Amino acid sequence: MTRRSLPLFGGLLLVLAMLLARAAPAPAAGDPSFSLVNRADTAIRTLYVTPSGDPNWGEDRLAGRPPIPPGGSFAVRRRSDGRCRMDIRVLFADGRSEERRGLDTCTLDAVTVGGPEQMAPKAADDPSFRLINRGTTGLRAFYATPSARSPGDTGWGANRLPPTGLPAGTATLVRLARGKGCQYDLRAVFDDRRTLEQHRIDLCRITDVPVP
Repeated sequence: MTRRSLPLFGGLLLVLAMLLARAAPAPAAGDPSFSLVNRADTAIRTLYVTPSGDPNWGEDRLAGRPPIPPGGSFAVRRRSDGRCRMDIRVLFADGRSEERRGLDTCTLDAVTVGGPEQMAPKAADDPSFRLINRGTTGLRAFYATPSARSPGDTGWGANRLPPTGLPAGTATLVRLARGKGCQYDLRAVFDDRRTLEQHRIDLCRITDVPVP
């Protein structure tokens, strides 16, 4: 009987495909690269971007480059190494500085600094933060309630937004009392009645809370 070659050839292809699949690199993690946008009325001359919590700010990203002018932007490129939480520090030409800590840049296309709602550096026990509405729908309410509530207490407390809410594409500062804990549960209510909740967020470690 004549031996058919097609099954053997197909089997070789299957084995080769399995070997290639094993040798293929794992899918890349989220891309932490982003664009830094200068909304201040003066140029940015120094820029640091480092994984969140690293005490060393590392190299100046603008070393040997021209300052970022008012209204300008700068592409910050980082390799996809699984680290997304970044701390950012900029120094303006007039001597002012601004820090943004705990930003998940894998979910952001751009980070704005120097705007009217900039967040000053925080004390270690300060849970205050900047709420950023990145969606296309306004926020009608936002709640920030300590996670350590008494058993059975399901209330969210006071709405942290003004009666006008928070329009899409805008930000506002949410001031919370210092020294009363850092772990908070968050709840956002949009104008279209959608809701979004996050639980046990350490607000003392971050300056920005973007939604959605």
